[in-house]
Amino acid sequence: MFFNERKKEYVSAGGPVRYLDGSSLARPFDLPKRTIAALCAFVLVAAVIGGVFLYNFLDTVLNASAREQASVEQNLARDVSYDLPQLSALMAADDDAIRQTFADAGLTIYDKTNPEENPNGGLDLVKLPSDVTEVDAALLYAQGVSNLSAADAAKLLKGSWTFTVSRNDYVDMRVKYADFSSGSVEAAIQAAMASEGLEGSTLGESGVDDAGNTFQTGTIDVDGTTYAWRVSAIALSSVYDITGLPDTAVYVGVRMTP
Repeated sequence: MFFNERKKEYVSAGGPVRYLDGSSLARPFDLPKRTIAALCAFVLVAAVIGGVFLYNFLDTVLNASAREQASVEQNLARDVSYDLPQLSALMAADDDAIRQTFADAGLTIYDKTNPEENPNGGLDLVKLPSDVTEVDAALLYAQGVSNLSAADAAKLLKGSWTFTVSRNDYVDMRVKYADFSSGSVEAAIQAAMASEGLEGSTLGESGVDDAGNTFQTGTIDVDGTTYAWRVSAIALSSVYDITGLPDTAVYVGVRMTP
């Protein structure tokens, strides 16, 4: 049987030489209609999948910046209050009394105070925006503010401030925050003075220091005690290297000492 099948592979040329049968090669090479339909369907599906991937890629590359900027604007438009502390009213209070004052005001405080770094007492507190939880804030701070996206930075900085107290040779009290609404360092200084109730105090030196901060100094009398104060401001971009935040944003610091 095997021998007979092998014989069919050859044809006789009328002589002693036999040649392979090439008749099968003479058949048409057209694919069956079912195969053609399946290939068309496969190509169509591949084209759709490729189009979806291409659209998503282009959308991510081309529109990511626009979406990020929209998120920044949305976070900066939030209706959150700063509730800045008046340093002159807290200078004579101890640490526990200050904490209680903030608690009574309903502020959400993230306490970063390290007792080992403050053997004589002192505070390192962050007032959080009303719509940011301590857990969320801790996760953001763990990344480092300068490493945040512009949207996350705007969410964290709008409505928050850092409050520190050092109790060594004298009380050194400070509050620092980002001002997104004043529009300039000069306007931010005036707004800070108004918030701190310093407008009616005695003004002192003003100008620009070696670090580039625009500043105003002065003194204020509280219940017979005179305190020296300094309000300084600088572009927020000089403090945090975060692309996407407004160029007009200002970083403000208020310091008060006896």
